[in-house]
Amino acid sequence: MAVMSADVNIATLNLFNYAEPPLAYHEFDSIYSQSQWQLKTQWIADWVAQAAPDLLGMQEVFSPQALQQQLAEQGFEYFAVAGEPSIDGYVAHQSVVMLASRYPILESTSVPLDFTLAARFGVSEGFSPSREMLRATVQLPEIGTTDVYVVHLKSPRAMLGHQDVNLDGFSAALAGSALGRWASVVKRGTEAMLLYQAILERRAQTGYAVVVVGDFNATIDSSELRGLLTAPNQLYRGDLHATGLLALNEQERLCHLRHFQLQEAQTLALACAPEKSRRVSHFHGAHGSIVDHILLSQEFDCQQQHSLASVSCYQIFNQHLIKPEHPHDDYASDHAPVMVSLALRHPTT
Repeated sequence: MAVMSADVNIATLNLFNYAEPPLAYHEFDSIYSQSQWQLKTQWIADWVAQAAPDLLGMQEVFSPQALQQQLAEQGFEYFAVAGEPSIDGYVAHQSVVMLASRYPILESTSVPLDFTLAARFGVSEGFSPSREMLRATVQLPEIGTTDVYVVHLKSPRAMLGHQDVNLDGFSAALAGSALGRWASVVKRGTEAMLLYQAILERRAQTGYAVVVVGDFNATIDSSELRGLLTAPNQLYRGDLHATGLLALNEQERLCHLRHFQLQEAQTLALACAPEKSRRVSHFHGAHGSIVDHILLSQEFDCQQQHSLASVSCYQIFNQHLIKPEHPHDDYASDHAPVMVSLALRHPTT
């Protein structure tokens, strides 16, 4: 028998061009005025105060030192970042991902990806991810040592244009759009699967619980992301035989495979406490979808006998997207923060 103790709140938020002036983001004239920057940082501060995350994974960070200083003032003590922003003069062209934590970060590193696998996918051997991914090892109460991954996968923005498709006129526009977007899907999917391989390798080495947060730039059931949630019943018989799993009975086989399985946080929340339907976390034109995800290992699955925590609440804070308030939301993110609350367990005495 187990009882619940205090929650741990884990969130992800794409900050949408967090660049402290006079730094410009992407273009020379994209610089916040002081009043605009104040509105942007105040929006973040207000959300953090409202939601009270304990771990916050962030994307589109151009000014990590400014962000660390801001969040330190709100009680975060530990920080990790993957790589450095790419800055040319006063113009930042490449953002980084970052983690802020109220719990100790024992170590952090950019996720080591096996690029030789990319070549086996049919992708160029010179493949590189659009952004470095972060793995931070955090000491969580009751749960213990946990690997927290923060990612920002390739955007849907087309990687090719009409000039690349060897066509002219209107057909070039159509082909450029279709092929360019498909190139983005291929890159995003390759990033996702190389990340998945790295997570499985690390899990096999350490056995640490796993949390993955970030802007994946696609719905979790999209073709390029679906593999992240591979379930035991989706495996090929040949793979089961080659790895020795076929020789085990079904219960033993599931036990081994579930150790490595990732699940979407909202799915776990609905399994533990059914609640209202999904909200959206991002709009592309008038179309809304959830592209910001939190994935969890079996330690957070309430249906598993030896789980250490359960997802007691899943929230998408999208009021600023649905009904923005002027001027407070004028420089808010174009994504919604997503947060899960993990109800921790400990044995009764």
